[in-house]
Amino acid sequence: MIKKYFYLFVFLLFTNCGFTPLYNSNNVNYKINITQISGDNIINNTMMSEIQRISKPSSKNVFNIKIHSNYEKRIISKNIKGSASDYQLIATVNFQIIENNKTETINYQEKQNIKKNSNSFDQINYENTIKENFATSFIRKLNLELSSKQ
Repeated sequence: MIKKYFYLFVFLLFTNCGFTPLYNSNNVNYKINITQISGDNIINNTMMSEIQRISKPSSKNVFNIKIHSNYEKRIISKNIKGSASDYQLIATVNFQIIENNKTETINYQEKQNIKKNSNSFDQINYENTIKENFATSFIRKLNLELSSKQ
């Protein structure tokens, strides 16, 4: 009984207090033009699709961006036989933002440690999923940065 009242209270609180999600793309009022992109294809394709999703084509506030991404897979430990058992995946991205003849450079880096999978197909799929997650994280950070510039 108390849980029902608690949930009702929380529901009423959030519907009346002006709560909005942090990554709500409805409040974005800018357009992003990608002038140049280079680096890892999976990361770049995911970033481009995320940028198209959040960008507002009809906006007059335009950011021209050059993107360079880099992906690295390091061996962090080996087993007794000498083959790799743990990896560190590192993705870095460099955004060069050009707005009104002003240039600003923003760099982001994401890391994740993973264990080697005996099935190489599953290993590749897992690494590609991590790359996509890295790219989504980069665009969310870029979105916050560009939203603060408005």
